[in-house]
Amino acid sequence: MLQRTNKLLIGKDISRDAHVVDDAVITTTTGSTGLADGEVVVLDKYFKVLTAGYTIADTDIIYICQGTGTTYDYVDEAGTSVTTNRKILLSDPIEGKLVKKFTGISYAAKAEQVTTITPDTPVSGTEYLVRIVYKDMNEHPGQFTQTYRAVATGVDVDANLIDLLIAKINGHKGARVVASGTTTLILTGKPIPECTTSVNDLEEFRMVEFEAFINKVSATTGRWEDSGSVVYTSAADYGSGTWEQVRDMEKRALPYLGVTNFTMFPVKQPDMRTVKNTTYDLIVIEHDKSYISPDNQYIKQAPLTTVIAFVVPTTGTQETSVLAVLNPWMASCPGAFDNISL
Repeated sequence: MLQRTNKLLIGKDISRDAHVVDDAVITTTTGSTGLADGEVVVLDKYFKVLTAGYTIADTDIIYICQGTGTTYDYVDEAGTSVTTNRKILLSDPIEGKLVKKFTGISYAAKAEQVTTITPDTPVSGTEYLVRIVYKDMNEHPGQFTQTYRAVATGVDVDANLIDLLIAKINGHKGARVVASGTTTLILTGKPIPECTTSVNDLEEFRMVEFEAFINKVSATTGRWEDSGSVVYTSAADYGSGTWEQVRDMEKRALPYLGVTNFTMFPVKQPDMRTVKNTTYDLIVIEHDKSYISPDNQYIKQAPLTTVIAFVVPTTGTQETSVLAVLNPWMASCPGAFDNISL
């Protein structure tokens, strides 16, 4: 039985090649008849470039095609050497009558959690304790916490206490937040290095999420909660179209390319197409695939998802070119999908 399959095509910030014209035949040869590295085109059911303005009446099935940076040579049956062929990636067939959703998601930057602590009027000689409880570490069997202590001293007690706490937190190599502020203590989540360092990171992208508390400690009265305020200024925002998210989508789709063993290192897999520190717009097509299963003689359907990630354009125009072809075709489907503008 077919399972849900995700296919990801990644386009670069380039413009359409001159040879990619309506009804053109795309070949794997690099140069005048082939796709460029990172070039994405929409094909009709005959694998020709879909003509702008065509509808489901012209071709009931389309494909999304992407050129990659991988090339290869081979010798054909006649003994002729054919060199520098570009490997291309092809989506599953997208049947117009079975398209369920057509969505565009513009890039939005991620933002770390920010929490602001305002202690009550500090008392010189009193020890203050800031406790941070992390909520994003699902692998930890209990609460993972970090605690920082400072004794309020000096003439300008407010500022001195904040300075002491900032020094304690930022001086801790294992701290998962950055501290700042003057009369208030501002805690900002840090990027997690295990999932924000490389396109080859083993862990999936996540962000630091935490609760913060401030207590006082006294040798005579013990420990009690400070009467100041803790304000959750802004929650962690994962954004959309970040390179970490696109990388994770690409990694999840690797098994559909035959990469099924991720435990025996080094893992044999294609080069990652996601580029670190790059931002992406996303086009998501949710659709079904018709097929005849071995257990019967009637047609079944399996859910599929095709995602196109375009580098947010600065000079290139291929994102606009693809939408100019996709929008009319999707509007003509039974779902009558609205045009996407990114």
